[in-house]
Amino acid sequence: MALHHRFFFCGGVRAGIDGYDRERFFNIAAQRELSVCEISEDHETKAVTFWTKVSDFKKMKPVARKTGTRLSIVSKFGLPFFFHRNRRRKLFAAGLLTFFLLLFWLSRFIWDISFEGNRRFTDEMLLHYMETLPVACGMKKSDISCEELESGLRGAFPEISWVSAELRGTRLIVHVKENEAVLTPEFPDKTPCDLVAKRDGTVVKTVTRSGICKVKAGDPVTAGTVLVEGTVPIYDDSMTLVNARQVHADAEIYAETAYAYEKTLPRTYEVRAKTGKVRKGIFLEAFGHSFYFLMPDRDGGSWEFVMEQRQLRLFENFYLPVYGAVITANEYVPYERAYTEAEIQAAAGRLEQEYMENLSEKAIQILGNDDKIETDGSGIRISGVMTVVEDIAEASPIENSEENQTFHERN
Repeated sequence: MALHHRFFFCGGVRAGIDGYDRERFFNIAAQRELSVCEISEDHETKAVTFWTKVSDFKKMKPVARKTGTRLSIVSKFGLPFFFHRNRRRKLFAAGLLTFFLLLFWLSRFIWDISFEGNRRFTDEMLLHYMETLPVACGMKKSDISCEELESGLRGAFPEISWVSAELRGTRLIVHVKENEAVLTPEFPDKTPCDLVAKRDGTVVKTVTRSGICKVKAGDPVTAGTVLVEGTVPIYDDSMTLVNARQVHADAEIYAETAYAYEKTLPRTYEVRAKTGKVRKGIFLEAFGHSFYFLMPDRDGGSWEFVMEQRQLRLFENFYLPVYGAVITANEYVPYERAYTEAEIQAAAGRLEQEYMENLSEKAIQILGNDDKIETDGSGIRISGVMTVVEDIAEASPIENSEENQTFHERN
């Protein structure tokens, strides 16, 4: 930024100096602490100019007489001269004053909240929680406690190890740091239970840690079949049942199972062919009220509307509660087109990939897929059966949950 811009509020002048003792003039001005900056000389005319404050320019006149130099004003800069030029325009001055008063009032509120460093938690999740505190856009900055906000975020989200909130202009910026690995205390479940099959399948592998496994590799099972019993019998030396202890069954029972998926597509789909006609418009939103203007459609065609909304700001950290956008409308002509064989195969591939990704997220091993495509009068049916290996064991509470049961045989 040019040095003379610091004279914006107090007013500055660009002065020209003529005479043979100009160097002495600048030395005396420096001794008297008169502001002088941006001294320049024209190489052709040898004219020297410099910037100074209005008040200091008046004090330089005796120095100019003493050194035999002449001063002249080349240009003026700053608010005092601006107001002087527009002193007869009362409405303009009143509007300008109102504008600055409005900016001052808006500067007392928060109009933008942003987050930095968050990956696991989206901005929407954090904003939703902050509204419960409450902390939201439109609040006075004096009503926001950064310390309480930081403490609340750390308490509500244990995965966040560090939080720093700061106010910059009309913005609230929240810096967060998330734990790479969340360490949560694990308390083993000791509730007595059996393990039952949650799906039909064929057992391929068993890993039992507690309880009595009732199945082995190769056994077919149906949903609800007891895989591991949580009731462990206790025998004496003569192999007589004298006690039964109930435990929390713990095991992994891997079985080969099948997942079926299906999707039906219509025989045709809509295609929008653009005609090349474009309409432009503007959109404004302020304080919850919106307004838009778009050139009228005289032909009554079909249009696609695209709008990218942005928040207005004066400076980097001075956001305003005003949103604006340019509306672009493209005319199109809709028509129906039948799916080609390549498009059907691509749709089937996308459906299969989506289903495989969903199973992979659950740590399910995929062995293969058998899909087929059928076409009839109602549409195009894409179906498939995916063969997988997964842990099918799930806990099932034991009806009688007493820790110990003693069985006595009486004659």
